[in-house]
Amino acid sequence: MCGACGAGRSVPRWEDVLAPPGRSVLAARAARTERLLGPGSGLRVRAWLSAGYLLGDRVGRTVHAADLDSLWRAAAERGARPAGRRPLRGPAATVPVEVPGGWDPATVAVWCAAVARTEPDASLEVTLPDPGGARTVLLEIGSGAVRATVLEAGPDGPEHGGVILVGGVGAAGAARHLADCHQVVRAPAGGL
Repeated sequence: MCGACGAGRSVPRWEDVLAPPGRSVLAARAARTERLLGPGSGLRVRAWLSAGYLLGDRVGRTVHAADLDSLWRAAAERGARPAGRRPLRGPAATVPVEVPGGWDPATVAVWCAAVARTEPDASLEVTLPDPGGARTVLLEIGSGAVRATVLEAGPDGPEHGGVILVGGVGAAGAARHLADCHQVVRAPAGGL
């Protein structure tokens, strides 16, 4: 039972809607966060058991973050910004992002948390289709937060396929950055 509202069940964090928070999922998100921060940030990110993340700096100071939102808040407090990030500008649009091999839940979760923290005025919708067609996840980034909604597939529901849709002001730049983040993940070990 939820202690705050007594509703009988707790609501999962938005990032846990994409993938349940097991050790391997947290480790993947930590690795994607460290890559997105870039080597110039001087920050290291590790999964901490199944209880979140540890963010360490060059001098050895470490802080625990329970989720991606608090992890990016702690990184921002240390002056870090996502590598390759540009301010979201441009007209409102809906832009498809094709990711060969399908989208990576850890990359999308880290990217959404980074955008919410570094672009507090952003208003974007990211639609993530399940290639099997079982469900689609709608992520809404706005007011410095991310919210997730699961849309069931059906005759009137979302379409099948592997194309991510990014909609809102500055969607073209956001879509390019999200695609670039997926390319870094898929690059060979000796690549970037």
